[in-house]
Amino acid sequence: MTTTTTAKPWWRALPLLVLLLLVGLGSRPTLAGPGMPDPRQMSGIPRPDPQIAAGEITVRVLRGGFDSPALGEEVRLELRSADGRTVELRRLQTGNQGRAHFRELQAFAGGQAVARVQLDGETISSQQIEVRADVGTAVMLVAGAPKGTNPLQDVSLPGIVFPREGEAGGTLTVGVFDLQERKPLVDLEVQLVVRAPDGETSSRSAKTADMGRAVFEGLRELPAGTVLQVQAQLEPEGEPHRSMEFEVDPEHGMVVTLMRGRMPDLSPTPPAAGGDPHAPKRVELPPPQIVRSLPVGTVQLRIVDGKDQPVADHPVTIVKKDFAGTETRFETSTDDKGMATQADLPVVTDALYYVGISYDGAPYTSRFFGLDKRGGVVVAMRVWPVTSDRSVARSAVQFELVEGENDTAQVIQVYEVLVGGEEAFWPGDEPLRIEGLEGAKGMVVLRGAEEWLDHEDKAPYAVLSHPIPPGEVAALSVGYILDGHGGEVVIEWTPPFQLIESALVMSDALTLDAPGAKPSDRELPERPGLDYTRVAYELGQQGTGPVQATVTGLRQTEKVFGWIAMTVSLLVLGVVTVALAVAPRRNARQRLEQQRDQLLAALERTRDPAKRKRMVVVLDRIYRKIDALDALQGADRPRAGATGT
Repeated sequence: MTTTTTAKPWWRALPLLVLLLLVGLGSRPTLAGPGMPDPRQMSGIPRPDPQIAAGEITVRVLRGGFDSPALGEEVRLELRSADGRTVELRRLQTGNQGRAHFRELQAFAGGQAVARVQLDGETISSQQIEVRADVGTAVMLVAGAPKGTNPLQDVSLPGIVFPREGEAGGTLTVGVFDLQERKPLVDLEVQLVVRAPDGETSSRSAKTADMGRAVFEGLRELPAGTVLQVQAQLEPEGEPHRSMEFEVDPEHGMVVTLMRGRMPDLSPTPPAAGGDPHAPKRVELPPPQIVRSLPVGTVQLRIVDGKDQPVADHPVTIVKKDFAGTETRFETSTDDKGMATQADLPVVTDALYYVGISYDGAPYTSRFFGLDKRGGVVVAMRVWPVTSDRSVARSAVQFELVEGENDTAQVIQVYEVLVGGEEAFWPGDEPLRIEGLEGAKGMVVLRGAEEWLDHEDKAPYAVLSHPIPPGEVAALSVGYILDGHGGEVVIEWTPPFQLIESALVMSDALTLDAPGAKPSDRELPERPGLDYTRVAYELGQQGTGPVQATVTGLRQTEKVFGWIAMTVSLLVLGVVTVALAVAPRRNARQRLEQQRDQLLAALERTRDPAKRKRMVVVLDRIYRKIDALDALQGADRPRAGATGT
C-alpha cells in the first residue's frame, strides 16, 4: 500500500537565528554520569558520547555519589595503539566535578585504554575502553563499586609496567604472548633499553623461556633517574613492540607484558541502565548499509526490542521524502523473525528514505538513507516499551548569555537527559515541551538536538519527537533571543526532569545573583568574535524545582540611538525594495537552479548519511526560494512548454 502526502510550506529562521545556532555549537554541560540513584553500578563502564570530541576520553571520579566528586586525584590512563606497537601512560589531576579530560588520543584510534585511580588505598579501574576515531568516550570511576565484575581491575594493558608484590626490588619480569594463537612466545629475544641520566644509551637482552618469560635482575644498581624501556620484534617485519618508558622501583619487582595481536575485550557486559548488572549486553546495531547481494531498490528491515528479541508481526512504514517535502509511504510488516523486505522501491537521487514504526504507542524512526544502483539497503532498528514516568530520568542544564545590541541577549540553553531503567521515556498523548526563559523569541534547535526535537516556526518551545531509550543521552538543547532586557536577565526555568547539575556561562563584566553559585573550571569552547572574557558558574541547583538566578549589567542602547537605527533601517529597506523591484529576477532564479544542480550532483556522490541529511536541508531551502521567486513573478513566469522570443 502506498500513500502520498505533501508537506505544508514553512519559513526558515532569520540570519540572526542562524548566527545563534552557530554560536551555540560545542556549548554543553557534561552530564554527571548515568544519572542513576546509585552510580556505583555504572562504575568503569565506558560510554561513547557524541558530545565529547573524537579522540578524547573523559574520566569522572566520584567518592560514592554525584554530590561527592573526588577533586585533585591523579587519574592514570593506559593507552595501546591498534597495532600494539605504541604504548603510553598518561596522568591527569581531576578538576571540575571530579573530571579528567584526556585529549589528543588520535594516535591510539582503534586501540584500547584503561583508566585507573586510587582512592583511600583502593584502586578503581575501568573496563577496557575502545579509543574511537569518530566519537569521544565518557567513563566514571566510583568508590565502593562492586568487586569481582572487572577482570581488568588488577591487570594492566600490554606494555604498561606495574609492580609485583612479593618480589625483590630491581627485578623486571617480561611476558611475551601471541593473542591470536593463545600461546606464549618461547626462545624470543627481548631487549631492555637503558638510558642513563647523562643520555648515554645501552641495552641488555634475554631470551624468553617457558611460559614466554624473560627476567632482568640487578636493576636496583642503576643510577637514580635511569629510564628503561622493553622491546621485542614480535612481527617478521615492521617496528618492534615497545613498552612504556619507566624507572626502576627499588621496593618492588616489576612486570610488563608484550603481546602480538589485539587485546581481547575482557570487560563484562554492561547492564541496561539501572537494571541487573548480570543482564546480557545489548548488541550495537549498525546504521543503514548498502548490501550488493540484495536487489536494487530493496530495503530489508530487522526490528528487535530492548532485549534483542525480534519484534514479530508488527506493521512498519518505509517513507520516501523528496526535496519538495512530499512523502510517499510504503506499508509492510515484520515476520515471525522480526524481518521485513520491501522490493521495487524507486531509486532516485532527489529523495531520501527512512523507516518508521509505532511501538507501545511511541514513534520510532531510523536514520535517513538513500537507494542507489549498487544494491539494496539493510536497516536495523531497536524499539522499547515506554514509560511516561519522568522520575526515571536525570538531567543537566547550562545557560549561556551572549550580549547583543539594542537591549537583546542570545541564550544558549544546553540541556541533556539520561533515562534509567529498562523502558524508554515517552510522554504519551501530552507532548513534552522544551521551553526557554520567559520572553524567548526566535527559538531554534541547536545542532545535535535535531534528532530529538521538533520545532514549529515562531513557537517559543520545541517538542520531544522520539522516545529517549534507557542508557542514552539525549541533547534537548535550544537557542533563542531575549529582547528588551533593560540590562537585567532573570532566569527562572523549571526543568521537565530532575536536575543533577545546573550551570551558567556569561561575561566576566556581568554580575550574578544566585544562591549557592560557585565559580566553575568547566571548559568553555571558543566563541570567535566576542569582545569579553567568559566565565562559568556552577549554580548548584538540583531537583525538580525551578533554576533561579539574576544577571545584571548587560549592555543597553540609548533610545536616541535606537531611533537613529530605526530610521536608517527604513531607508535601507526602501532602497532594497526599489532595487528588488527593478532587478532582473531571472538571474536570481538561475543562480538558485545552479546551486540546486550542484547539490544534486554532490548528493548522488555522497554516501555519508549525516552529510546527505544536511544536503537535503539545504536543497529544501533552495526549492522554497525558487517557489517564492516564481510566486513573486506571477504572470511573468514562463509556462511549461512556452518558447521565448
